[in-house]
Amino acid sequence: MSRIVLFLLLIVPVVGFAQNDLQSDITKFHKFLISLDQKYVDSVETHGLIEEGMRRMLEELDPHSIYLDKRAYELASEPLKGKYEGIGIRYQIIDDTLVLVDVSKKSPADKVGLEVGDQLIVISGDSISGNTSRMSKMNELLKGEGMESINMIATRKDVFFQKSFDIKKDEVAMISVPAFFMLNSRTGYIKLTRFSSTSLDEFRKSLDKLKRKKCRNLILDLRGNGGGYLNVAIKIADEFLEDRKMIVYTEGLHQPRRETYATSGGRFTDGDLIVLIDQHSASASEILAGAIQDLDRGLLVGRRSYGKGLVQRTIEFSDGSAMRLTMSRYYTPTGRSIQRPYNHDLKEYKSDLKERRERGEYFSQDSINVDEAEVYYTPLHRKVYGGGGIIPDVFVPVRELSSEASISEIQTRNLIMGFAMRYSRIHYIAIQTKFKNIEKFDEEYVVSASDRFLFREFVERRGIKMSKKEYEANRDLIEGDVKSLIARFSFGYSDHFVVSSAFDDDIQTALDQLENGTINDLGLK
Repeated sequence: MSRIVLFLLLIVPVVGFAQNDLQSDITKFHKFLISLDQKYVDSVETHGLIEEGMRRMLEELDPHSIYLDKRAYELASEPLKGKYEGIGIRYQIIDDTLVLVDVSKKSPADKVGLEVGDQLIVISGDSISGNTSRMSKMNELLKGEGMESINMIATRKDVFFQKSFDIKKDEVAMISVPAFFMLNSRTGYIKLTRFSSTSLDEFRKSLDKLKRKKCRNLILDLRGNGGGYLNVAIKIADEFLEDRKMIVYTEGLHQPRRETYATSGGRFTDGDLIVLIDQHSASASEILAGAIQDLDRGLLVGRRSYGKGLVQRTIEFSDGSAMRLTMSRYYTPTGRSIQRPYNHDLKEYKSDLKERRERGEYFSQDSINVDEAEVYYTPLHRKVYGGGGIIPDVFVPVRELSSEASISEIQTRNLIMGFAMRYSRIHYIAIQTKFKNIEKFDEEYVVSASDRFLFREFVERRGIKMSKKEYEANRDLIEGDVKSLIARFSFGYSDHFVVSSAFDDDIQTALDQLENGTINDLGLK
């Protein structure tokens, strides 16, 4: 009963400002809960019922208003804080084995001696070796509530090593800019994965370092960036725009129109700019990309973005839980809404990306559904569209490995990564001795005929027969992945971006646009 009273204390204070029908509904709900608690035939776990009811109510509103219990709220907030309580590892399931693919420097995992390539078999007493369901719950095992330390048993392949590690959790940084470097003598590249509390500082430092290297053109990579803090995205957009240019405006039934403008002193207001987007670029990413496109500041390259144009605010409750409630919509400078349609069918809404793939949108620009009723024009009279994500100025199709059974199994079992990791461990000293640094490796290393033989032997030993014809049909993609992953495991996580850029169709298309003078021809500045 005490939990019901707590819930009512949370909702009753608003009735003084509510309409009569809301007062009536609250009175009705009060009686409903009291009746459950006092008259139902069995005992009722009212707290769980109330929480489930809150979730269901929000689902009826829109796809992005959600209720989070205390633990879910803590986990959801971590990426936006730029840090988390943990041990500092990244992992992948490779051939039914959970393998470390990155260990952050000076992290708790690094301090106890865990290394890239170590295979985890037991975590805090839970066996995960060969247990796919346990592997899928890896985050729960690593971030168990109330756990200050974690015990792991790991094996180190090729050296017959097995050891138990006791790791005390500590604060670990979550980097928003995993890579920035010069693609050529004039063009810099920045990868931005989220808009967290540390993202603006990371971005500015990265940009300043590139400018010291004579960066004149910039490629900003927002692919896979699912969003974050709206104000951070606005401040990063501000670095590219001239004073008094509108970046975004928001508006809702109970939220008056609020316009946000660029200020003077941006760090990169003159150089040529290209922004990479894809189907996973969402929310704050779309605000930034939309402003760049609408204001004719730069060129967008890639594929249609996700289409999330609703702005949430977090309302916290006294028990540590929270509600993220949609309070307004955001609009790009031309006035277009990027929110794709939703009809109170959450399942259908979430299946949109799958449907895009099935109808061929990732592979052909002609397959993009364009609403001609949602046409807007930029200051240079370029046509842009609202109503469901941002359509890039230059479309780049996805290039994928072929669908033969052998190739599909190699992907499913993550064997390209497995091969690159094993190769890097065996040849680590030779790679370091011969190439010295990532730049030399990028310039000089090529996948040799003997490396190809080793790869095919690697997959065949795991029961996969791949013909020479199948390999040749996929050679560019396989060898591009092999080279970039060897770079990752031999030099570091951020270094593989340097190597993979040469095989990245989006980046290469962006470089072509800069080389061909497309931005100048269109008058984009």
